[in-house]
Amino acid sequence: MKHDLYKLADQHHLNANEQQLLQAVLETAKNGGQCSVREFAAQNYTSPAAVIRLSKKMGYTGYTDMIYRIGFLIQNEIDNKNHASDITAFIGGIPEEKIHRFVELLHANRQKPILVTGTGFCAPLQEFMVRKLLVLGYCAIGSNSYEVYESGALNAGLVIAISKSGKTDTILKPVQDSFAQHRSIIAFVGADNSPIARCADPAFVLLDDKMLDDRNLTANYFYARVLITFEYLMDLVLEKDEHPNGKEGQ
Repeated sequence: MKHDLYKLADQHHLNANEQQLLQAVLETAKNGGQCSVREFAAQNYTSPAAVIRLSKKMGYTGYTDMIYRIGFLIQNEIDNKNHASDITAFIGGIPEEKIHRFVELLHANRQKPILVTGTGFCAPLQEFMVRKLLVLGYCAIGSNSYEVYESGALNAGLVIAISKSGKTDTILKPVQDSFAQHRSIIAFVGADNSPIARCADPAFVLLDDKMLDDRNLTANYFYARVLITFEYLMDLVLEKDEHPNGKEGQ
């Protein structure tokens, strides 16, 4: 299977030969990665030094570290393919404290502007969240403009950030600026312990089915999970609006 290396190649400035070598690394990791660096180099008609250079260029400590960590990502993808559940069953795995925190923040910022940031495949989710908040009476603004977050001119009390990787540069900077200004942050991400997740409280870490498919060439239900989770959470917010004392029908 040929893996899509577009983002990895761009991120690490890999030339054509290095991309070809990385394809071989992915296949080796997928098959268990039992061969040594010398054996791997011989199988791929290159030198051990070239393999080590590639691993260093990509931020790994060496060949073994590269094989292990890439193998872990591939195994996650395999496990995710076997993950079958009802469309909303995953919500049961969200910690209650995160759900309560979300509802609490939405109520605390009822009269303040709420900024929503998301780009790329997350941009439609950003637009949906803004529209949903607007129809529920919130002052919601969709913006990825650095100036909006740096200046604090809108006096927003809350930021909602969406990023599959949890480290998208155009989303990370507004989040970090908001964090520095002690603005509340809610994040929907596909990677735990990512920079955006670390700045947020709460951070909803939702399953990313295809961590290596950076261009979303194949089906990935992360975006659907974000939408379902947001709808579920907003339903709880609406329920609390209608029944502030938690008593229905009275």
